[in-house]
Amino acid sequence: MAAAVRGAVAVGIAAAEARAIGVVILLALAARPGAAQQAHWVMGPQAKLGVQELWARSVAARREQVACLGGFLGADTVLVNRLQPVDETSDSLNASAQLSLATCAPPEWIGVLHSHVRSTDDDTPTSRFSPGDRAVMSEWTQRWGGQGAFCLVYSARNMHCEVYPPRRNRPAPGDSAQ
Repeated sequence: MAAAVRGAVAVGIAAAEARAIGVVILLALAARPGAAQQAHWVMGPQAKLGVQELWARSVAARREQVACLGGFLGADTVLVNRLQPVDETSDSLNASAQLSLATCAPPEWIGVLHSHVRSTDDDTPTSRFSPGDRAVMSEWTQRWGGQGAFCLVYSARNMHCEVYPPRRNRPAPGDSAQ
């Protein structure tokens, strides 16, 4: 009986926490009415394993690694279900983008993932896209004519992903309604 009561209390607390998180998210969205909203990202089991393997190779080689992202780029969700490593010449701070731009093409691929690992005296990888990364993201979307999914992995448990160009909640000035 006591175990059942503890279980019911735990479920009630978890539900209250979930509602509170939902309220916080709604308040945060309301505070930024015109801001671009990022998609929800779902990494399938095969993709998660691929990311872990890419990170392990990157750390062992002390250089950036690159992979094509396969999956689905939806209106509000990005599903990544597979990765395909791309063997590009790179150093610790910069992976060449030419092979990934040519290889990671739609419709088979929705974008590109790369690792941020350094072989310099700073062992702390950066957790955000660099200006060079953003240039590659822009080139990918221009070459393939649409939005792409882009991720960087910067530790064994952390990565940062974005849809680029970002989605907007409302049309920008000059956009026409369709």
